[in-house]
Amino acid sequence: MTKGRTIGFLTLDWAWGTKPLQPNGCAWYRCLLPMKELEKHGWRVGMGFPQIHDDHGFGIVIEDNKAVHGWNTIILKLIMLGDVADAIPAAQRAGQKIVVDVDDFFEGLSSTNMAYHTTDPQRDPKNNRQHYIRTIEMADAVITSTPFLFDYYSKKRKNVFLVRNGIDLERWKPRKDMAFRVPTIGWVGATPWRSNDLEQLSTFIGPYLKQKGLKFHHSGHLSTASPAATQLAINTNHITTSPMKPISDYPQMFKEIDIGLVPLNDIPFNHAKSFIKGLEYAAAGIPFVSSPLPEYCYLASRGVGRIAKNKEQWVGHFNELLDPKIRKDEVEVNYEIVKEKFTMKSRGVEWNEVMEAISNLR
Repeated sequence: MTKGRTIGFLTLDWAWGTKPLQPNGCAWYRCLLPMKELEKHGWRVGMGFPQIHDDHGFGIVIEDNKAVHGWNTIILKLIMLGDVADAIPAAQRAGQKIVVDVDDFFEGLSSTNMAYHTTDPQRDPKNNRQHYIRTIEMADAVITSTPFLFDYYSKKRKNVFLVRNGIDLERWKPRKDMAFRVPTIGWVGATPWRSNDLEQLSTFIGPYLKQKGLKFHHSGHLSTASPAATQLAINTNHITTSPMKPISDYPQMFKEIDIGLVPLNDIPFNHAKSFIKGLEYAAAGIPFVSSPLPEYCYLASRGVGRIAKNKEQWVGHFNELLDPKIRKDEVEVNYEIVKEKFTMKSRGVEWNEVMEAISNLR
């Protein structure tokens, strides 16, 4: 591959077992979608597994363990291997600019989040968050997804950039509100990666569902984990579940929900979270209520979603959203604002500007 405007996205965030192999959500939003947008702006791009070469730096393994080399910029996503961190200086000497994309605050992980244990250096000396932190320290630049992460890393190093998440709206079809039935409140996600989030609603949502005769749907249930009902303290008579799906089928996970939830514990890890779940609800045609975390307050200030600071506000929003006309109107407003301001097309402009700046670093 000839040198020039070339960017290789390297990640280990894949949904193992899918055929063809698909990225997980983080790599989808922070590698695959940006890659497609950058290609529209004239960059030569690729995405795959990392391979290390003593002379050529990092290459991309695409298939059959054959690597493509010659990338002048490498973006690392969720790679915590010590071998990769160790190889960064050689790659830089070979002329590659190394960038780390940061979309989660691993330094602030809660012990209730499974990632706290799976990235623990004591558990796996070769693949852990300490190596990840080293890659961030040694990289030529860091791209962050939220102002919290931007501010945090800007205090620690230079060449930090911010590009918020955007959504690939074209593959989402807003569901029709089922006004003829009692609405279902729901949440999309997997419980092992929560930080005492759902517990924010546990003191009142069960009695509320019972009082109103409502069902709760948990979409993304894993057979090896407890359902959301446990954290929410909801009687199983009031909850239904559907399994996690690969990213290609992800929009289908929203079809059973009429009112969406984004409960988040007030901790630094969640302050670093993006508003992508809110964008997904909006794209799926589902009005939603969120905890008052920074990016959801930002989203609400732009006219998308509702914020609840306490039990009374959560219940108040639920009561209003039981009205099908209010839901319908809110769905239309949310969708149009997301279409105008939060798609990957607009984010692609930002990615291009950031990559131009990084390519000109000396």
